[in-house]
Amino acid sequence: MVSSPEEYRSPRVRLAFSRTHHLKRKQLIEPLFDRSDRSTQSVAFGSVRVLYRLVEESVPETTYQFGVAVGRSAGSAVKRNRVKRVIRETVRLNQHLIPRTEQLLTAMVLFRGRFHQLNATPHDVAACLEKVGEKLRGISH
Repeated sequence: MVSSPEEYRSPRVRLAFSRTHHLKRKQLIEPLFDRSDRSTQSVAFGSVRVLYRLVEESVPETTYQFGVAVGRSAGSAVKRNRVKRVIRETVRLNQHLIPRTEQLLTAMVLFRGRFHQLNATPHDVAACLEKVGEKLRGISH
């Protein structure tokens, strides 16, 4: 069931990136980086790459979980944490781009750029989420 973006923009709908949407379990993260696993897909735009896959075991509270990783090339820990906050906020505001699925969508957002590219990061993340949403809609139809 795909929800419309207008539904999320309604003042009654709270855009949240709660703990249930955080990708934390090692057994869900490791397969995203396993190169021999063909179920993992990837999209990239600008300085952002999103690795994602659909998993059979679904957590009842949510249909997707996101993780964020920022490389050391982004700078000091303070700068990397800032990039992570910007990415999480962008995912929160653009979650309507991800369709609801029967399976759990696990995704890792990777920032591959430098800190001075931070201003373009929200656009890059939104573009990647849009691409992921289009691919998932193609699978479900």
